[in-house]
Amino acid sequence: MVRLKNRYLVVEVTWKDGKIDDSCTDQLLLQAIRDSVAQNFGDHGLGSSIASLQVKYFSPYTGLAIVRCATAEHEKVITALTFTSEVKQRPAAVRLLRLSGTLAAGKEAALQLSAARLQGATAAPKLSKQQLAAAEQLHRQLPSVEL
Repeated sequence: MVRLKNRYLVVEVTWKDGKIDDSCTDQLLLQAIRDSVAQNFGDHGLGSSIASLQVKYFSPYTGLAIVRCATAEHEKVITALTFTSEVKQRPAAVRLLRLSGTLAAGKEAALQLSAARLQGATAAPKLSKQQLAAAEQLHRQLPSVEL
């Protein structure tokens, strides 16, 4: 039996208007990535990468996400992430922060980045109390992300 090998990408979604959109979900981010792959690599590129493409974690408050993709297709996905210019019809920039071979290493990097961002959010309040509580709850759920 052949084991499917995956890469885990820790990415940052930054809204160009600077506002936080807590209605943005992991499914909307996944659709934006799929659209970008299809636009840049056509139907063949989308078909070859769609089987393993999945958003494992997304926090709209910190802008961090963990995206899983096949090892053979990770360069296409990274390129498509770079060319992603909007999510949910809002201008956004998507940037790769860390490439990992295991979910555990990706979660560890995301935990460190998320903790640093939450600490910065409490020092210079940009989030409302309700949004900060939701962000902290998502941060606590990050270690439980599984395959």
